[in-house]
Amino acid sequence: MSISQNFPEEGPTLNLNFAGSKTLDPRITFSRTTTGTYMDANGLIVTAPADAPRFDHRYVNGEIESLGLLVEEERTNLVTDSNGGDYGYDMSSGGSPTNDIAPDGSTVACKYDLSSNTGTPFLNCGVDTTLTNGVTYTMSMWVKGTTEFTVNLAFVGETNYTVESRNMDVTTSWTRETYTFTLSGNQINSRLQVFFGTQGEGKIISIWGAQLEEGAFATSYIPRSAGSQSTRELDRAVIEGSNFTDIFNTNFEHFSMFVNYDNTDIDDGTNYSIIQFWGESTNFDNRVEFYKDNDSPYHIETRAFGGGSAIFSNGNLSAGSTAATQKLATSWSVDYSTSSGASRRWAFSFNGESVDVVNDATGTTVPSLTRIGFGINPTRTDFDGGKIHFKQISLYSNTLTDSQLQTLTK
Repeated sequence: MSISQNFPEEGPTLNLNFAGSKTLDPRITFSRTTTGTYMDANGLIVTAPADAPRFDHRYVNGEIESLGLLVEEERTNLVTDSNGGDYGYDMSSGGSPTNDIAPDGSTVACKYDLSSNTGTPFLNCGVDTTLTNGVTYTMSMWVKGTTEFTVNLAFVGETNYTVESRNMDVTTSWTRETYTFTLSGNQINSRLQVFFGTQGEGKIISIWGAQLEEGAFATSYIPRSAGSQSTRELDRAVIEGSNFTDIFNTNFEHFSMFVNYDNTDIDDGTNYSIIQFWGESTNFDNRVEFYKDNDSPYHIETRAFGGGSAIFSNGNLSAGSTAATQKLATSWSVDYSTSSGASRRWAFSFNGESVDVVNDATGTTVPSLTRIGFGINPTRTDFDGGKIHFKQISLYSNTLTDSQLQTLTK
């Protein structure tokens, strides 16, 4: 059979091409109670107002790539002054910083001349909280140099000296550098210092957007310049009510879905949501979901319950690589016309790989589903939201064949 014959004959009932259209379908309810930042199509860091979706971008080999809809969990920037103009400087090292054009187009980035100082210059960020031993934090900032070189970063606390250190490569273009560490044997309070242990002719570095957040990966920049911490609330993107029932019939017997996404920035060892269907009950007796598994970067975990009974066994599906998991197609078929719930099947294909099938279970109750959530279901208590970009989501009202699933994901 040729590849063209493997495509679904009927088109999707809903086709969300976020990366291409950079718009939100009106059937999606989107909310976020605070502002949020993202990179626009011009490569600038810009701010979206509260409740406005963010269509993010990134540089790949010097070109801007559209990443689609950004959905993130709640995070707080523990740095109290992070927009650039209020960075401190070691005056005994030979001079003060000058302004530079920042990634957001402003002129508040700080430029440090590392070639003329006699001591060790440092970035002084206010942190008005005590960090906790055993907790994982991620530091991030944008850096740029007049030439390419490497600096040594030492994260220093006020009451205990060197906490963590690492080497960081500085290039001639703005790049966001991130560093994740678990605090051990030290605490930081009142301020966080970043030392640049490199001096020499021609070594000039610009800094902008310092961020320190609790978590094992960096999220989008959370600006703060008023002397206190700032929090970005979670993004919530759902289809519910009549918009949901117009796409899915109430029997919920047949559907298929193609999802092209990117959650490679998140850490392994934690469950992170991808797609969730759920109903009104707070105990989640009715739900169908798949998410990043906490045991392996190559696994997708599944759940399917109707009336509290498992329709399919809790599945752990393996893809060939982390990259392969980022493009998947799934088909669902459950015949509720018989008491035994016969002819049921839940299949997945990752990046054109052979189809994995979730094992059957015993539940025969039709799941009472009223909404679909993208990336984060804020009513769940056992899931982290994570960080995910949705490039495209296509929903089909029928069950696609295995070969069609493979074709969609190639």
